[in-house]
Amino acid sequence: MSGNRRTGPGKAHHRASLVSDTPGAQTQGTVRCFVGLPLPPQWQDRLAALRDDLHAACATADTTGPVTRDPAPMRLTALAALLPRLHWTPPGNWHLTLRFLGGVPAPRCDEVAGALRTISFAPLQLAVGKAEVFPARGDPRVLWLGLAQGAPECAALATAVNAALVPLGFAPEDRPFAPHLTLARLREARREGGQRHAAPPGGESASPPARPSSHAATDARDALLAAINTRISRAASPWPVCTVREMVLWRSDPGGGRPVYTPLAVLPARG
Repeated sequence: MSGNRRTGPGKAHHRASLVSDTPGAQTQGTVRCFVGLPLPPQWQDRLAALRDDLHAACATADTTGPVTRDPAPMRLTALAALLPRLHWTPPGNWHLTLRFLGGVPAPRCDEVAGALRTISFAPLQLAVGKAEVFPARGDPRVLWLGLAQGAPECAALATAVNAALVPLGFAPEDRPFAPHLTLARLREARREGGQRHAAPPGGESASPPARPSSHAATDARDALLAAINTRISRAASPWPVCTVREMVLWRSDPGGGRPVYTPLAVLPARG
């Protein structure tokens, strides 16, 4: 899960005075960091299965008909048009971000960890909520999952993290915190009229899909959210409530298509 939002979770995070604004790879002498909550393997596995189920349902829709959990064949059609644009968070990387720090000077990482160790918090009970997209209207850019339980506790912990980091020069966040798990980001659709290319081996298109009309974008968004929320609410076994017993300061490094998260400090809950 990632971060704070006022207009939505896809909005860029406010950067502190210690943070480098250089995009892409880490700049020399800096470490790209964030503070967050790890999610248990049970949730990682359920999210991966959810992703695979969505793709499998669309892949077989033309030959086997709509999956009974989906309202209508037209929703599967709309969903199938959107799925190729989804860049899913890799299984194992799903987490809940409390504060994104960006590029922190390497010598200061120990100071950040020390400030976080002053925070006392109890274990958090988290229950999965509903899927949403950002922006709420138009062509979506981020697919995320909220919490049905534990959101106030996560918000309180995020507030404590911000307060602990202010003395180190990190400016407080300038928008309300709303915990959410980023399931996937959506690649921008190609504008209509662009040249199409033959699909390479493996069946994936060599060019992005055409930019959808406003009605098509709405249909695809609604189909995606309905498919996810239906699968969560009607799962054969309920999603487990997870207990998070630690907060982590992670560094993030590029890793050949998926970021590699390395714990710099693990801060256990108390009580």
